[in-house]
Amino acid sequence: MPAVSVIIPMYNTEAFIKDCLDSVVAQTFTDFEAIIINDGSTDDCARIAASYASSDSRFRLIGQPNKGPSEARNTGLKIARGEYIAFIDSDDCVAPTFLETLVSIIQEQQADIACCSFQNIDESYKAESEKNADNKVAKVASISAEQASVNALYQDRLPDYSTWNKLFKTSLWKGKLFPTGSIYEDLAVIPDILLEANKVAITKSKLYLYRKRSGSELATQIENKKIVQILSIAEDVFEKMKSVSKPLYKAARSMLVSASFSILMRTEDTEEFAEFRKKAFANIRKYRFATFFDLKVRMRNRMAILLSYLPRFLFIKFLKKGIS
Repeated sequence: MPAVSVIIPMYNTEAFIKDCLDSVVAQTFTDFEAIIINDGSTDDCARIAASYASSDSRFRLIGQPNKGPSEARNTGLKIARGEYIAFIDSDDCVAPTFLETLVSIIQEQQADIACCSFQNIDESYKAESEKNADNKVAKVASISAEQASVNALYQDRLPDYSTWNKLFKTSLWKGKLFPTGSIYEDLAVIPDILLEANKVAITKSKLYLYRKRSGSELATQIENKKIVQILSIAEDVFEKMKSVSKPLYKAARSMLVSASFSILMRTEDTEEFAEFRKKAFANIRKYRFATFFDLKVRMRNRMAILLSYLPRFLFIKFLKKGIS
């Protein structure tokens, strides 16, 4: 059985999948299986991925109708055989020591989760150069499960609530699946997963290379007006966390206020979004005072809170300019 199962959801990333898979092949830690889930791609990425599966027994290509990244990840979770699980998006890359470092620190720290930092790359990045990767291992720290979840919900420190820059003990995912049809599936699941760990090991080494591109699925779906999903997810997270502890209550409250600002900033004042905007305004009014005086809240959100006391039309005007 492999030590690590690497789950790679793939949808129409023909231009990037080779870079991604080459970076997996180049891993200095070799005891892994790579599960590529072809989520109904209509371009040539399945053929490219198939060539890796046919030449390297560690790679498996699984096909399914297009159901979105959540279902693709869920498919991978159901068939993963490793003691540990990592997720890599098919348009991203990882440094050669990504797996080796995370396996090492998760074992050394006797933690259930290991997390590294990441670096943004653009569409022109070529994985074989590794010129943007930070392969030096930074100082390793470990924190409690509660602190890890708190950090993720405040959104400005490690671990964040993304899925892809982490290594998880597979046992943490027992009975857990990503919600279907969502573009914020990480937020819906990862704070809970972090909270169930015994502790979380962290390195600031930038071992995950996140590709920012205008044509990404996330950008496309936001254009398709799915941004409103973040509000219900943030409300659900708040309901789960508010009774666990005071630090988690405050962190989840911060996330809810931040999500409410996002709704107002990224939706139009039309009948289509009226109910969501009404809820967002209500959340801000209810929690803005206490949230402002929480010094762990990001400065841009505290600035947005101050602006929220202005007349509504001025508040929205500034918010649309990207103050929040």
